[in-house]
Amino acid sequence: MIQHHPTEQTLLAYATGSLPEALAIVTATHLAQCRLCRQALGTLEATGGAILDELAPVPLSGDALNRLLDRTDEPAPLPPPVLHPDLPAPLNRVALGRWWPVGIGVRYRPLQTAGAAWGGLILAQPGRSLPKHGHEGRELTCILSGSFADGHGHYQAGDLSEPLTDHDVPPMVTGGAPCLCIIASEGMRLRGLLGRVQRLIG
Repeated sequence: MIQHHPTEQTLLAYATGSLPEALAIVTATHLAQCRLCRQALGTLEATGGAILDELAPVPLSGDALNRLLDRTDEPAPLPPPVLHPDLPAPLNRVALGRWWPVGIGVRYRPLQTAGAAWGGLILAQPGRSLPKHGHEGRELTCILSGSFADGHGHYQAGDLSEPLTDHDVPPMVTGGAPCLCIIASEGMRLRGLLGRVQRLIG
């Protein structure tokens, strides 16, 4: 059972389309698995629609109707092709780079997205952990399989981690199976030796 969900602020940003693409993909991955969050999102979207209905009407340009009619003959856009049938929607249609080792027992596969945030898949073996790090903006992680724990809680498949403070206790894989996650961040500050390397290379 899913126990961890995005904050209302993140769901609202997703509903309004203001989340960076990488963060939106992580949120959408959780939404595809979480009925409660889909219901909450529907409420937010309905509230936004009601607010729009109360706004004063804005006059259209003189050729608005003609431009709309010109588009009625255009074919409907096709959905993006399935690129990764082994991944859940919507990740199965998102472009991904190659796997890169980022430590002993940890690999990273970047999302090919636009915008300020970065994201990707992380596959970590049992007992392995990510480095201690801080955040600059939002960081979202949706667990696809396996589980991990940090100073904020224990997360299993379908859960979404949205830490509001830094990772003083680094996320560590729990149980006997590897943990596969999709992560996105607006900025990460590594600590320790990796942090010094990060500052040196900018």
